[in-house]
Amino acid sequence: MPPSPARRHVVVLAPMPLELEAIVRAFELRADSDGGGASWTGRVGDSDVTAVHIGMGPPLTRRAAGRLFDPAAPGHRRVDHVMIAGICGGLHPDLAVGTLVNPEVVVDHASGATYRHAPPGDAPLEGKLVTTEGVSLDDELSRRFFDDGCYAVDMETSAVAEVCEARGCDWSVYRCIGDRYFDGLLDERLVALSNPDGSADIDAVTRLLEHEPELLPRLQQLSHDSALAARLAAEAAVRGCLALDG
Repeated sequence: MPPSPARRHVVVLAPMPLELEAIVRAFELRADSDGGGASWTGRVGDSDVTAVHIGMGPPLTRRAAGRLFDPAAPGHRRVDHVMIAGICGGLHPDLAVGTLVNPEVVVDHASGATYRHAPPGDAPLEGKLVTTEGVSLDDELSRRFFDDGCYAVDMETSAVAEVCEARGCDWSVYRCIGDRYFDGLLDERLVALSNPDGSADIDAVTRLLEHEPELLPRLQQLSHDSALAARLAAEAAVRGCLALDG
């Protein structure tokens, strides 16, 4: 059934393939036959929903979010609400992996810009979410973020807020902690195993494990925790979408 132009249109952005898979399952979406496999569509409550894989980091996020509002883009349609859903890095020592973060404020670390988060529904807001240009393994910087009231860090949300607010479109973020810097699971070698689109570089993973097989349990733990966080974030986004119905 084609989308109705009169229905609310919600777009859910997924930086990583893992997050997109979780969103597609949670929202029960199907591949958009008219979109060349670039998006997934469905309906939740009174909303038509489109999910899009955007890649990681602010530049890719700004580009993808900007296309949503470009009337010349193929298949362009009015957007009423933009969501971003997926994993984040935990900064608060009392928040375990698997904890949903619902920030009051989103901070762009590069510019210092702040954005007030006003998601649908009545879930309590608390703390800040800071967006950085890349993965940071700087423990001192992470502690400074926490001292400034940041509970978690990601690489996309402030770019979503920036683009949406410039165009007068509502937005919301659904993030779940997938790792914590003080747990010591991530390092430069493991960060380097991801492609810019968030997928795993399988050849790099294979080479690393051939030389350092003892890293396998850490990779398995990170994979498990990321999948859990992605699922919980996607399920929270579904609840947010239903809350738009009032």
